[in-house]
Amino acid sequence: CGLVALVAGVATLGRGRGPVRAPGELVVSFLDVGQGDATLLQRDSTAVLFDTGPPGGPVLDRLREAGVGRLDALVITHQSADHDGMAGEVIRAHRPRTVVNGGAGYTTPVQRALPEQVRRAGARTLVPEAGQTLAVGALEIRVLWPPPALAGAPPGEEDPNDRAVVAHVALGAFDLLLPADAESNVTGALDLPDVEALKVAHHGSADDGLAAQLARIRPEFAAIEVGANNTYGHPRASTLSALRVVPTVTRTDRHGTIRLRVAGGRMRVERSREGGSPW
Repeated sequence: CGLVALVAGVATLGRGRGPVRAPGELVVSFLDVGQGDATLLQRDSTAVLFDTGPPGGPVLDRLREAGVGRLDALVITHQSADHDGMAGEVIRAHRPRTVVNGGAGYTTPVQRALPEQVRRAGARTLVPEAGQTLAVGALEIRVLWPPPALAGAPPGEEDPNDRAVVAHVALGAFDLLLPADAESNVTGALDLPDVEALKVAHHGSADDGLAAQLARIRPEFAAIEVGANNTYGHPRASTLSALRVVPTVTRTDRHGTIRLRVAGGRMRVERSREGGSPW
């Protein structure tokens, strides 16, 4: 950690302006889709989307704004309406080459429809399990959770969040942790790398182990994907307090879509709107 320096200052995106990328530049977009998750990775012609946000949400608009054509991969981290709610629409519009489905086995309408939608798109399907590595262009996506025994088991009474894909994305000296909704009861036992950037788990819900995890992974940047005026009280005050050790913290309810640009050993943050302090 620290091999990629965070450039001081936060720029504001012009209205409607998508990310123009320099050759080799990675743009990680924490998309403003309301109370839900959708994280987009773009580098050169490569595009990977983690989660699609809630049913009826604006993810297709956000992908259009980002200039996305065909997706190389769609990763559905787990069965939860605010993560897989627009999976069918995204698959139809952007025809991912690979669908990594962490919600396989659930019988929700979204998950029941998914196999046929994937077939029509001509995509291959993977069920994620710890130890897998997916190479997409120059990006290396390593699955840290769930373990094979859990990934291959039919859904039970457990919280779907505890089965969520925890992914480590690496590009050169840059490392990003995407824990979906898996909190420290899951990630606390994992061998986590030092990272430059973190998507905060579960929209900033209360997590007693977050402070210890931050001390382990030492991110320079964190983003909370969370909806304005949500009924869950996200992000929680205790989570915001723990995040004060992170130099730059952003949140989609106040800052809109947040883009983290990574190039030349530096990170630069852009926000789609001014929203004041994350605290």
